[in-house]
Amino acid sequence: MDETHRIFQETISAYALGALDADESSALKIHLQTCEACRAELAGYQRVGMGLLSALPPQAPGPQVRRALQKRLKGSRPSFQLSFGQALLSGALALMLVLNVISIRQVDSLKKQQAELNRELYSGQTAIAMLAYPDTQSIPFYQEGISGSLLVDRQRNLVAVFAWHLPPVPADKTYQMWLIDSQGDRTSGGFLVPEMNRPFETAVISLSLPLTGFTGFGITLEPFGGSPKPTGPRILLVDL
Repeated sequence: MDETHRIFQETISAYALGALDADESSALKIHLQTCEACRAELAGYQRVGMGLLSALPPQAPGPQVRRALQKRLKGSRPSFQLSFGQALLSGALALMLVLNVISIRQVDSLKKQQAELNRELYSGQTAIAMLAYPDTQSIPFYQEGISGSLLVDRQRNLVAVFAWHLPPVPADKTYQMWLIDSQGDRTSGGFLVPEMNRPFETAVISLSLPLTGFTGFGITLEPFGGSPKPTGPRILLVDL
């Protein structure tokens, strides 16, 4: 899967909910014309949304609601019938609103899960492919109880990271990866996200810059969302 296709695939759920801006929506529409897999995924999201909206059967109001309405309307039969219909309509609209909110949250959660699965699949497939490259260099490391290795392919500007026993991070923090050049300047390589009940983590850094210009690799603990430059404590430093 190429990067452009992956980006389009991650926006399909938002497109199904009408949450993309005009430019993003137009670009995805063009992509959908030529991509059968993305059209099928869009259809799946649309089915999920429609299914959630119709998941709850109509419910008649309970006796307490009916008695309260009768008491407030002082037994006026015509007025009660009109108000009761309005109450049903209001209830139906409120139910649809709640179901829409639930649907949006569930689709958003599914989108995040799908994006994470795609990231892990991409990392694993890329690492396996790198192992088959004859020029891939393997650099083991062990620091502060964290062990693992880097797979470095300078010809293709790829770095695959395998890290064991990374401590869990607070909800407002993240592990950010850095590539370090000979002048000590840092270039962000993205994030390494520990998962519960998994002893190791993987990530792939794909650079637009030549990897030959970098001499080191590091990980720091940064605020959630990352930093332009390292600001937190260093977790790992490896020479390339």
